[in-house]
Amino acid sequence: MRRWPDSLRYVSIGLAALLALSGCAATLDLDVERPISHAVSRHADTPLNAQLAPQIPAGESGFHLLHDGHAALAARLSLAQRATRTLDVQSYLFHNDTTGKLVAATLLAAAERGVRVRLLVDDIDTADKELRLVTLNAHPNIEVRLFNPFHTRSASLLVKAWQALLDHVRLNRRMHNKVFIADNQIGITGGRNIGDEYFNAHMDFAFIDLDVIAAGAIVDALSQSFDQYWNSAAAVPATALPVAPDDVQLLRATRFLQQFRSRNLDSDYGRTLTAADPLPKLLAGHLPWHLAHADLIVDPPEKAINPETAASELLIGQLAGLWIDPAQRALIVSPYFVPGAMGMAYFNYWRHQGVQIDVLTNAYAASDVPLVHAGYANYRVPLLEAGVNLYELKPTAEPIGGRLRDLGSGSSNASLHAKTFVFDDAHVFIGSFNFDPRSMHLNTEMGLVIRSPALARQVTALVEHAMRPERSYQPRLVTADADNGTAKRLQWHDTHQGVARVFEVEPETSPIQRGLLRVLQTLPIEEHL
Repeated sequence: MRRWPDSLRYVSIGLAALLALSGCAATLDLDVERPISHAVSRHADTPLNAQLAPQIPAGESGFHLLHDGHAALAARLSLAQRATRTLDVQSYLFHNDTTGKLVAATLLAAAERGVRVRLLVDDIDTADKELRLVTLNAHPNIEVRLFNPFHTRSASLLVKAWQALLDHVRLNRRMHNKVFIADNQIGITGGRNIGDEYFNAHMDFAFIDLDVIAAGAIVDALSQSFDQYWNSAAAVPATALPVAPDDVQLLRATRFLQQFRSRNLDSDYGRTLTAADPLPKLLAGHLPWHLAHADLIVDPPEKAINPETAASELLIGQLAGLWIDPAQRALIVSPYFVPGAMGMAYFNYWRHQGVQIDVLTNAYAASDVPLVHAGYANYRVPLLEAGVNLYELKPTAEPIGGRLRDLGSGSSNASLHAKTFVFDDAHVFIGSFNFDPRSMHLNTEMGLVIRSPALARQVTALVEHAMRPERSYQPRLVTADADNGTAKRLQWHDTHQGVARVFEVEPETSPIQRGLLRVLQTLPIEEHL
């Protein structure tokens, strides 16, 4: 009898184990009711409406930038505390850490006041949070839904990987949108998920991120987008989960979160949040809004379940439809930057028109996804040859003039997470969209295109500060002698403690890391990055 090679035997045993695990795991009840619901009227009589009326004329929109993590969390908590009718929250990630508990406690407190709370979370990271989600969902004024969920429920990475292999076309597409809306009056959108690393609450690490508070007419568009996702076929109620909380669990969770919130808001971090909250000054007229026209561009929820969605309906098609072409400068900030053929075509066209193109992304040492950095590394030489200026944010901050001021983090170990574009210091995009194939073709994304020179200049100043040589490396092409003539190679330039430096290899990386990068660069997976 012929025996299988050991490797094939092990693979077969592994597959059998995965099948057994999948068969034993519980599944979603996809037949649960999915009641349709919608945002309240923007013209409803609410305290927020009354407070905004003197600040933002009827039919117009106002904006305020949130580049500081403390202010970004404080604004969300403050907004939830001021809601009297509805709270709509949409997020890719919702961690069960300090900030996640603070947000959950604030949502529960609002529900206790009679506010209707709708929470829509992507299912990529909920396997170990099911009890928490269904407990929130048990409150009569809170409804939780999961977007594009895994049908077999298991916290096992092996089981999830097995499902992803079997249903990769669907499960590879995630909802990356983020929005936080109160009473259809004020909304917050941008790059931040709900978790400590996005709000300067992590001890050792911080994402440098960017959000914007929006008020006035544009909020109706944010609410309509939320409704489309909430009522879509891809959004499954938490009642479908194979977990059944009881009233005792809800009572315990409510008491715990109330105590947690009270204790943390009375801490040094809580007092920092209170001091950073911009909403009281904005609503009182002591801090001006940037009044401007804006367009919401957002992928349809169908993108996650229908690969054949027309390009014109996608965010990138909507952005092209706005006909915003830079004439002088394009400033692009994207933590994951893989331009692809389409991006390179735009850059070459813009450079041919004399447009200056500056790109800020993560250095290899600062990137939290080496695989995506490998995709970017394949384009570094073509980008520089095309005349694009590249800046790679360092993972550690060097104080400049005694005080670091960048895109919102004073952490000693940080990674860029903001997604923003500025065209000609006149139009600024702030949202969840990374300049990579995943955001373009796979994940659903959203963002605001705001026609405000003042806001654009504010974003430009923040980005240019982050691009300074004390804060970022600048890759450059140099010509060197080779056996067959001359060859181009990369150098990285920066300034450290007032001294200019030049690196011949990726700064702050080991030989093993650089070897791994070279291997990753050869993988034919760009369309999934």
